[in-house]
Amino acid sequence: PYFGSLGMDLFEQFDRIVARAVAHLSRHSPEVLAADVVVQEVPRVPRKSPTAPLGRVLRQTSPPQLVLHRRPIEHLGADSDLVRDVLAELAGDLLAKSPDELDPHYPRR
Repeated sequence: PYFGSLGMDLFEQFDRIVARAVAHLSRHSPEVLAADVVVQEVPRVPRKSPTAPLGRVLRQTSPPQLVLHRRPIEHLGADSDLVRDVLAELAGDLLAKSPDELDPHYPRR
């Protein structure tokens, strides 16, 4: 596997960034904990699609899921600010709130 800083592989680094983003968002908006946060390698998109979504909301699951797409996020830099913003946007979509209502630091980019 490819190792980044501190000897962690990139999957572990990304998972830690996501865990910190969930903890941050849940401190500001505990209702976010009603959903599961899931990391998916790549989204399913049509072959000729020029872009890939950074995440999506699955309402039909119980509990609902906030799905982060690791590869497209990594392609844009995968820093903690980007992951926090994407997570706030997905949670806002699920809860019918604006991301800045859920995270007072939104947007970071």
